[in-house]
Amino acid sequence: MAQESPASRLTITVAVMLAVVMQVLDLTIVNVALTYMRGSLHANSDQITWVLTSYMVANVIILPLTGLLVERYGQRTIMLWSVVGFVISSVLCGQSHSLVEIVLWRFLQGIFGASLAPVGQTIMLGAYPSDKRGQAMAILGMGIMLGPILGPTLGGYLTDTLSWRWVFYVNIPFGILAFLLMRTIPDGGKSTTPRPVDWTGFTLMAVGLGSLQGMLSLGDQDNWFSSRTIIILTICAILGMLFFVWRSLSTPYPVVDLRLLKDRNLSIGSMGIGIFGLALFGTMVILPIMLEGLMRYEAFTAGLVMAPQGIGAMIAMMFAGRMLGRGVNPRNIVLVGIVFGAFGTYLTTLYNLDISMAWVIWPSFIRGIGFGLVTIPLFTLAFTTLEKAQQAEGSGIFNLMRTLGGSIGIAIVSTVMTQETQVGWNQMGGLINPFNPAFHRYLTAAGLTPGPTTWHLLGNVIVYDQANMRGTLDAFMLVFYGFLVLIPLIMFLKRPPGSSAGVTQVTHFGE
Repeated sequence: MAQESPASRLTITVAVMLAVVMQVLDLTIVNVALTYMRGSLHANSDQITWVLTSYMVANVIILPLTGLLVERYGQRTIMLWSVVGFVISSVLCGQSHSLVEIVLWRFLQGIFGASLAPVGQTIMLGAYPSDKRGQAMAILGMGIMLGPILGPTLGGYLTDTLSWRWVFYVNIPFGILAFLLMRTIPDGGKSTTPRPVDWTGFTLMAVGLGSLQGMLSLGDQDNWFSSRTIIILTICAILGMLFFVWRSLSTPYPVVDLRLLKDRNLSIGSMGIGIFGLALFGTMVILPIMLEGLMRYEAFTAGLVMAPQGIGAMIAMMFAGRMLGRGVNPRNIVLVGIVFGAFGTYLTTLYNLDISMAWVIWPSFIRGIGFGLVTIPLFTLAFTTLEKAQQAEGSGIFNLMRTLGGSIGIAIVSTVMTQETQVGWNQMGGLINPFNPAFHRYLTAAGLTPGPTTWHLLGNVIVYDQANMRGTLDAFMLVFYGFLVLIPLIMFLKRPPGSSAGVTQVTHFGE
């Protein structure tokens, strides 16, 4: 495809961008609708996060198969089927009337969406000559960053003006146009001798990761190991992952080549991106629940105040790419990004129910700068010591850890929010009793008298909101600690031998 005409390259670029933006947009557009979906689907704040985690678990499971599928069916065929499946499952998500339904269709949506970004990137790289591939990846990178910017705002607008179901229906026009354009582009990537698929390893990975996610997501509401279900899921997760590791190290064609983790930079970098995924996706869960549930923002307003995080990330990514091109040590850029991310998150731990909109916008923007400065340089560091022939397999491990870290992070953050909210409720509710002198003084100062109306006001309004804010602050503190844990990890990464490594590796971002 390197010899494609400018007109053909434009068609390929638009087709790929539509497909990728549709998939990336879906990661963020749903967040601001979670509060509305929770009421409509009769779910609590812990259960509704399954709408996000089911999608990401499906991504984690299917992502390692992308290269094998392309070898068998070709890039265009995979993209066409992925777009069709993604749109159909989006419609089914919009038609859901229970939590079980939407979780099932979101899982299906994640299966079809997993291949869109990596295959789309490969098509873009093949369509442009080698001297313009950096430009192609910059265009694609801008499209990817539209998700965090447009997602919350568009999702909020659709939820307020129509309903939460339209955050899924909006994929229909994107998908139809992407499908029509994708049919006109040349095919590629299909092999006459495709590698065999290790279905045993794939099954073990799916069982291990799925059980782990289920254990983390259901543990809090089922009282952890007092539940037989949680015990079974834990055993399945441990055995599934242990046998998956054994299988990956013993078969010549594993689904994920874990032998590459002997490379120090790849192993530490993958661990780092997993923790980073916790911070990124954990924040995306906390903010909309806080803004809409506690601050009483409308969905559109919540989307607007969350958009600066994406803007900050986009600006920082462009700056990081330029610094890498000038030979700046990627480790230094990552460390600066961690400082920005940690500082922006620390500011959120000072929140209360009376903060202004500016207190939401500026910490989000600062945190977004941190996200942008960490992402590309960390990818560069992770791949700097790998052989060129190992980079495709290494990219699968790296992105697997990023998505897995995000899905586990969502489950952990949701558990912390729910558990600490309950702790706060018990502690503050225990102070509301007729034997507490301070409680009587409070009633007198507030002009209230003991009675059913007062108990309702104090219990369901004041204590409820304060307890939920406590759970939210504890969840933000967990994200803050996540940034701090990254610092010692980054110090063990080797620096790339020269500036050219940074330029080369940036072009592979997102595979």
